[in-house]
Amino acid sequence: MKTYNSKLGLLKGIESYSMYDNGVLKECILNEYNELETMYGTLIPQYDNSEARRKYVKSLSFYGGGQLQSISLEKQIDIKTPAGTFPAELITFYQSGSIKRLFPLNGKITGYWTEKDEYNLAKGLAVSFPFGSLTKKIIGIQFYKSGEIKSLTLWPDERVEIPSPAGMINTRIGLSFYPGGSIKSLEPESPVVVNTEIGEIYAYDSSAVGINGDINSLCFYEKGNIESLVTSTDIITVQCNGKTITYGPSFRPSLLDYNKNEIVPLRLYFKDGFIMFEDAGNKAYDISECNFTIKHLPELLNLGCGDCSNCTACG
Repeated sequence: MKTYNSKLGLLKGIESYSMYDNGVLKECILNEYNELETMYGTLIPQYDNSEARRKYVKSLSFYGGGQLQSISLEKQIDIKTPAGTFPAELITFYQSGSIKRLFPLNGKITGYWTEKDEYNLAKGLAVSFPFGSLTKKIIGIQFYKSGEIKSLTLWPDERVEIPSPAGMINTRIGLSFYPGGSIKSLEPESPVVVNTEIGEIYAYDSSAVGINGDINSLCFYEKGNIESLVTSTDIITVQCNGKTITYGPSFRPSLLDYNKNEIVPLRLYFKDGFIMFEDAGNKAYDISECNFTIKHLPELLNLGCGDCSNCTACG
């Protein structure tokens, strides 16, 4: 098949493709120039893979009803959204046609084109929220169907200070938002003390991986109180119904050095006057009926030990 009559017009130069069972084109790679007329203007899907940084990826993908699902653009262009105008090389869409995700760059990281090369191409993007504006290099933006920003993913070297409900927090990896722009979650760059219903806890995920900024280790309810957090340094002792139990980060063999251990952070949740610990199967404790003692052990982040038999840091 060299051509296909899509809902956005006739596609030419189809090099490879796959179809849904209902006969609708699912995705394809193009090798000829095409123009697609969309609600965001004329879009030209990728057809030339000769540049060193160009990925050999699908040019287009579609939903089962024929609506555009994603487009890899031939060249970076500016896209006007309700949240502002942003450069894009890759865009994904909701079935309604509104933008779901936008990526300013979509280069191929190889020995010939490094992450640093790609980062140097990136430009700082200005984004406005009710709490203020920020200008940073951004890997990707996720949108609600309404066009409001749902999350931002930062480049690994980028940091931004955010006025969160827990105070000013220097943030890495990314952050997410509720409709209306209030902060839903963020990823602290380093341990930061936050006030919770059981006392002050240092929030920080030492194992955080910067895949995207959709879900982060410090999460807030829409009214600003803490919903959940991850700690890599704090030990929490619960005294309830005559019993005492301790929760805290654990350790596992490092994937990089078998002679060392790495931290498995502790995640906990707050809901309706209860606290739940993930490593206890989300066992819930009534905060009003229990006593909590919090011990901060920053040295946990630097243990790097290989033998726990004589270690008292977690005790």
